[in-house]
Amino acid sequence: MESTLRAPSIDPGAYLSADTLEEELHRIWPSAWHLLALTRDLPNDKDYLRKRVARTDLVLHRLGERIIAYANVCPHRFSTLVDQPSGNAPLQCPYHLWSFDTDGYPSAVPHRQGIPLAEFTQGARLSTWQVALVGEFIFVSKQPIQSCEDYLGALGADLARMSRALGNELPPVTLDVAANWKIIAQNTVELQHAYSVHPGTFAALSSKPMRIDSDLPLANSISYVMRLKPERFEGRLNARLKSLLSRVEQPFPDGYRHHLIFPATTLGYVDNRMLTIIDYQPLTAGACRMSARMFEFVVPDLSPLEASILASIRPLDHQFSLQVFEEDGGICEAVQRGLHNRPADMPGVLMPVEHMVARFQDMYQQWMDYK
Repeated sequence: MESTLRAPSIDPGAYLSADTLEEELHRIWPSAWHLLALTRDLPNDKDYLRKRVARTDLVLHRLGERIIAYANVCPHRFSTLVDQPSGNAPLQCPYHLWSFDTDGYPSAVPHRQGIPLAEFTQGARLSTWQVALVGEFIFVSKQPIQSCEDYLGALGADLARMSRALGNELPPVTLDVAANWKIIAQNTVELQHAYSVHPGTFAALSSKPMRIDSDLPLANSISYVMRLKPERFEGRLNARLKSLLSRVEQPFPDGYRHHLIFPATTLGYVDNRMLTIIDYQPLTAGACRMSARMFEFVVPDLSPLEASILASIRPLDHQFSLQVFEEDGGICEAVQRGLHNRPADMPGVLMPVEHMVARFQDMYQQWMDYK
């Protein structure tokens, strides 16, 4: 009888190997598109924001109507260009006051003693990244192999609509997790652990048996809806809450909606209550940094009573997310510890129900094999 089980396409050693991480940072990170920020983070001319993409200290800078991205280093004598997390300043190096245009070329060079400015276009350009706006979301890529529109495919329109429905931001969360980034990414597209790892959060809401509706496959993302107990909307107040959340100007998911954008960005929300955007950046082969931003969705035309109903659930939603972060981080660290104890003849196995994990692993291998 033919087995329905499948061997993983990622070798277990890849979660421990520093050499593998170096290859990932060479093959995947520069060519993928990364959701880095929102346009609301840079509302004014000359606003800037520092972000990290793997090992690159990157600056997003609004110059007029354009948002540009560049590595935080001057090509002259290698000073950092900005030292604060965010601020408002011209694109000018603080060391020798070189200024740069929106394409990264020097536009003003003091003390050049008659040397034509054109000579500075060779070897003195900022290390710029490509920027793409998807609604309010800012994506960046160093050396993309395709446009951001093609990279996201049909998901792009959903993201643009979602971004336009965002309201106030809740306090962000940063958590260092002692686990390989691939372990955490795969954990987000496997829901069977909800009953054991999240007994007080997702397990309390999940239908039994678990029902997960996957979107049609896309090349660089995995999307699904985890259906939740219909009883959560029983009672007058809960029914009123469902009616309110259905007015958000994006489709009502009727459950937990999740998108993973390869390699390591996730967007998730329950019933249009609150969007959580999480970015997982590798620190070492055995550790990554999880940076989470959380946003309310805008419900139009709220009455004072309706606003008070929504205000009452915001702290609960925030605490729910924090608990899930801690639970997921803990179990991923347990996997990382287990990998260190794995005997050489234990390759791992995937069950049919873990088909989205298999999709992630196949996606990963395609990127690692790309020439």
